[in-house]
Amino acid sequence: MREKSKLQEKTVHGTVEFPMAVYDWEGESRYPVPLHWHRETEMIYLQRGCFSLTIGMKKEIREAPALIFIPAGEIHSILLEEGQREKAVVFDLEMLSFEKYDGIQYHLLTPLLEQKVRLPQTLTPQESAWTEAERLFEEIYRYGGQENLSAHLHVKAGLYILLALLSEHGLLEQIGTIRKEDAERIKVMKRVLTFLHENFSRTLKVEEIASVAGMNPQYFCRYFKKLTGKTIMEYVNEVRVDHACQELMQTEDKIIEVAMRSGYDNIGYFIRRFQQSRQMTPSEYRKRWKETGRNNVDG
Repeated sequence: MREKSKLQEKTVHGTVEFPMAVYDWEGESRYPVPLHWHRETEMIYLQRGCFSLTIGMKKEIREAPALIFIPAGEIHSILLEEGQREKAVVFDLEMLSFEKYDGIQYHLLTPLLEQKVRLPQTLTPQESAWTEAERLFEEIYRYGGQENLSAHLHVKAGLYILLALLSEHGLLEQIGTIRKEDAERIKVMKRVLTFLHENFSRTLKVEEIASVAGMNPQYFCRYFKKLTGKTIMEYVNEVRVDHACQELMQTEDKIIEVAMRSGYDNIGYFIRRFQQSRQMTPSEYRKRWKETGRNNVDG
């Protein structure tokens, strides 16, 4: 399972030379990806199952098949469950910019980078562009998992053709000015989420988190629950369990050591929270990972 659900400051998708990465999920368990954001654009292909997502602070239920496009900087999350199948491509839009400035850069790429134009949030088989868009995604995904010049050329060509397809079918959206209150809400949430992802391993009090948002604790708790659908501590526990999953996969350290580095000083409480989130104990999770060795996504 790939490292996932971290914020911009700690996540690296691809390399400096080729800033894109591919991920996949074919679930045998439950994996709630906490709210997060990153500076790259993300394309998610829902292949099988019914998915619960949060995009731009709005909850959605999506049936597969569907393509989901998440703009750079957008706060989002996804609940991955048993029986689902999903793939994702995460890439920096700047990789498509031209050194020689031309009409495509002026009319499309720069507006996309400045978020004056955006990709459609969702594409389904009801759209006339679906069949070709699905084929292009699969091609981009397939070559995106390879590390050679020819594959990188295929990826960039596929992304350009996908943009052409979306433009041809009128699926690129012009974005108006974001309302001042919405912009401020997003800014506050990014500040809070960044703080939580950087400090989950220590004791956190609601008062301290509320101060990061510049609000009193009672109001902030209602504000956070309204926007995320979770209490502060429910979210913190999601982040902590997610970190523990990574440690269980990447190290052979004792469960109690993983628990402490993930912000739990009570091993019994850690195991209970882990079971509630993943429907198995930490030991069972590590064992299953070793047996399957699967590469699961994020976005």
